Amino acid sequence: MTVRRRGGQQPLASFVPYLGLPAGFANRAQASGPAFAAAVHFLENDRPRRQNYWPALALGFIAQAEDLLAFVGATRVADVYASYPLEESAAGRPVNTMNFVVGDRKFTIRSHYNQALDVIRTDLRREHPSNAAHATQSWPAYRPLVTAIFAATPEERLAIAEWVWAHGVLAAPEHLFATAAARIVRPFEFVLANMKTQGHTPGGALFQALVFGYFRADSPNLTLESHSVNTASSRAGMIGDVAGYRGGEVELASEVKDHDVDEAGVESILGDFLEDLVHAPNATAVVVANSISAEAVEALDKFNVIGLSRSDLRARVTTWDLPKQQEALRGAAYYLSRIQKSATLLAVLTDFLEQNSLDGGLAPVPQAPDPEGTVPDQEEAAAE
Repeated sequence: MTVRRRGGQQPLASFVPYLGLPAGFANRAQASGPAFAAAVHFLENDRPRRQNYWPALALGFIAQAEDLLAFVGATRVADVYASYPLEESAAGRPVNTMNFVVGDRKFTIRSHYNQALDVIRTDLRREHPSNAAHATQSWPAYRPLVTAIFAATPEERLAIAEWVWAHGVLAAPEHLFATAAARIVRPFEFVLANMKTQGHTPGGALFQALVFGYFRADSPNLTLESHSVNTASSRAGMIGDVAGYRGGEVELASEVKDHDVDEAGVESILGDFLEDLVHAPNATAVVVANSISAEAVEALDKFNVIGLSRSDLRARVTTWDLPKQQEALRGAAYYLSRIQKSATLLAVLTDFLEQNSLDGGLAPVPQAPDPEGTVPDQEEAAAE
C-alpha cells in the first residue's frame, strides 16, 4: 500500500486499497456509457438535496458492487435488486441497511461507507458528516444510483468513482490545521527556560521569586507568604521559604534551592525543613531546586515530600494560558519588590521580559521605602 499523506488534491488512485476497491481499479480505461450518464444525472439532479453525505455513500456503493460482482464472476448486472435478494429481518422485511445476500455470503454497505468516510474526513480532511447509521439507512432514496453502478461496465464504474471524487470529495472545503504556525511564546515558561537566576546578589532571590510566582498562580485559594533570602525560615516564623495558608493552617510548605540537589544533600541541606514539617503534617511539602536527582526525589518521597526541578516547573506551566502565566510573573515581581525589596533584581526580571519582547502583564511597581531610610540594594551589598 502507498504511504498515506493528509489533505490536498490527491488522486483517487492513492486511496484505492483504503476505499475497499480492488487492486488495479484506478488503472482501468474510463468510459462514459449510458450507466455512467444515468449515475451522474441522478447525482446532479435527483439525489436528496439535504443529504450531504452522498460522496462517501456513493463510493461505498461502488466498493460494494465491486465485491459482489467479483464474487459471482460478473462484470455487471442489469438490475441488481431483481438478481440478488436483500437481507431480511425475522419478520420478512428488508433490514435497515442495504445488504445483498448471495448464497451464504452477505455483502454490506456499512463497512464500505465507513472506509470511504475515513478517507474523506481523516486522510483528505474534507468536510463530510459523520453519521454512518443514518447515511446507510437512507439507501432506498439512492436506488437509481445503485442500479446504475451495478449496471455499469468496470470502466464506467471507475468513471463514476472519479466523478464523485472530483465533484463530491475534492471539491469539499478542507480543514487546515495550524501545524506550521509558530507557537505563541508563553512568558513565564520562557523565563523558566531561559532566564539565568544564578550569579545575582543576593544569591537565590531570583529563583525564589519565580517559585513564589509559580505557587501564586497555581494555588490562588491560598494566602502565600515568603521571606527574603537573607532571613532564615525559623526567624520568619515559617516552615520553608514559601508557605501557603488557609486561614491559620499551613496548606503548602516549599523549600527553594537555586542549585543542584542530590541524594546526599537531602538530609544535609534540607534537614531543618524536613524536621519543621513535623509541625505541619497535613501540608503539601515541596522542595524546588535548580535540578534534583532521581535518587533525591526518591529519598524525599519517603518523607512524603515532592521534589521538583526547574525543568519540572517548566513542564507544568506549558499548559497554562497567558493570564495564568502573567499572574505567575506578577507574583515574582511582587516578591522582588515587596518581600526581597530589591529594585535591582526586579529590573533584571523586567529587563529580561522587555529584551525578549514578552508580555508579562506587569505594571510599574513602586519600590517600598526602607524603614531605616536606606536603599535596599545598598543594604544587600553591605551584607555581602
